Amino acid sequence: MFIKLKNLRGALLAALIIALYSYRLNFPSVIYFDELHYTRFFHSFIFEHKYLFITVHPLLWGLVTWPFLVVFGERMLVWRMVSLLAGLLSILVVYALAKRISQSTRMALLAVFFFTLDCISMTQARIAMMNSLCLLLMLLSLYAFLEYWLDEKEVKIGALLKTGLCLGLAMSTKLTSLSMVLMIYLLFIQKVLINDKDKVRSLFNGLIFLFILPILIYFTVYLWMFSLHGSTWHDIWFIQQFNFNYNLYISATQTHGYTSPWWGWPLLLRPIWFYFGHHNDTINAIMCIGNPAVFWMIPVMVFYLFWGWLRQGRSAVLGIILFGFLVQWLFYALCHRMTFFHYFYVSMPFVAMGLALACDQLWRSGRAGRSLVFFYLILVLGMFIYWYPLLTGLTISEAYYRNHIWFSSWI
Repeated sequence: MFIKLKNLRGALLAALIIALYSYRLNFPSVIYFDELHYTRFFHSFIFEHKYLFITVHPLLWGLVTWPFLVVFGERMLVWRMVSLLAGLLSILVVYALAKRISQSTRMALLAVFFFTLDCISMTQARIAMMNSLCLLLMLLSLYAFLEYWLDEKEVKIGALLKTGLCLGLAMSTKLTSLSMVLMIYLLFIQKVLINDKDKVRSLFNGLIFLFILPILIYFTVYLWMFSLHGSTWHDIWFIQQFNFNYNLYISATQTHGYTSPWWGWPLLLRPIWFYFGHHNDTINAIMCIGNPAVFWMIPVMVFYLFWGWLRQGRSAVLGIILFGFLVQWLFYALCHRMTFFHYFYVSMPFVAMGLALACDQLWRSGRAGRSLVFFYLILVLGMFIYWYPLLTGLTISEAYYRNHIWFSSWI
C-alpha cells in the first residue's frame, strides 16, 4: 500500500510538472528569438535538402526533430516538442543524479523542486533551441561517469562506454557541451592518478571511450550531409573550422542588445526578453529570467559547499556539486565571443543540487531548521508563481508588467 501511495504521488507530481511546462507551448504561434535561425536552417536542410547557410551548431537536434515534423506537421508547437521532452527528462535525470551523489531521496526531491522552479529551465524547455537536449545528454553523461568515478574498487568499462556515447551525442547537439567534457576529463584524471592501480590500462580505456568514441559519434552525425547534392568531406571539415572560429572569436566583434558577462548571470543583471507583444492595454511576453529566490542564494550556496568540503575532509558529495557548478559556469569565462544569460542554464542542475544539499542538512538540524527550509521553499514557489505569466506569455496588464521591472537593466 505504501509503495502504491508513493507511486501515485510521483505520478501526480510528474503530471503537474508536465502541465506547468507544456501549458501554452504553442504560444507564440510565430517564430521568436533564436528559433529564427534554427527552424530556418533545419527546414531547408530537412525538407529542401539544401544547406541554406552554415550553422554554428551540429545537426543532432534537427535530426531528432525531423520525425516529429513528418508525423505531426511543420508547426511551431511541433518544432518545440523536442525541447519540451528533453527539458522534462532533464528534471528526471537531475533527480537520479542527486540520488546517486547523495544517496538521499529527500535531497533528490529538493533538487527537482529547485531545478523545476528556477524559471530559466522552463523557458529553455519551451523554445525551439537545442539547449535542453544538450543539457539532457550532458547530465546523462555525468550520471554514467559517476558509476565509474564513485567506485573505488572496480573499473567499469560499461560506465565509460555509456559516458562516451552520451558525450558524443551532446557534442553532436551543441559545442558548449565541451564544458561537461572538460569536467569529466578532469575527474577521470584525478581518479586515475589517485585510485586506479593499473594507470596505463585506465588511460587507454579513457582514450578509447572518452576521447575517440565521442569524436567518432560527432562526425558520424555529419554523414547526413552526404544526402545533400555535392557535399564532400571537405565541406564537413570546413564547417568544423567555421564553427570553432565563430564560437571562440568571430562573434566577439558583433553587438547584441541582450549580451551579458558570465560573472553577472547569478546576479540576474541582464535577463532576456525572448518575446514581447503589446496590444492596446495588455501585454503578452516571454522573459528568460531566473527565479530571484534561487539565483540570489547562489553565493551562499557556493560558500556552504566550499566550507563544508574543507571541514568534511574533502567530501565527494560536496566536491562534485561545487566542482560541477564552477566548471559549467567558469567555462564561459574562457570564451571571447558574445555571451548571454541563458548560457547559465547548464549550471542550474548543480545549483539545484547545492541548494538541496544545504536545505536537507538544515532540515535535519531541528525544528528551527525545518521552519527556515519551509519558509524558503514557500518563497521559491511564490517567486515562480509571480513570474509564471512572463514565462508562458499569458496576457497581463501594463501595471503587472511594470511591477516585474525591478531594475533598469531588465528592460
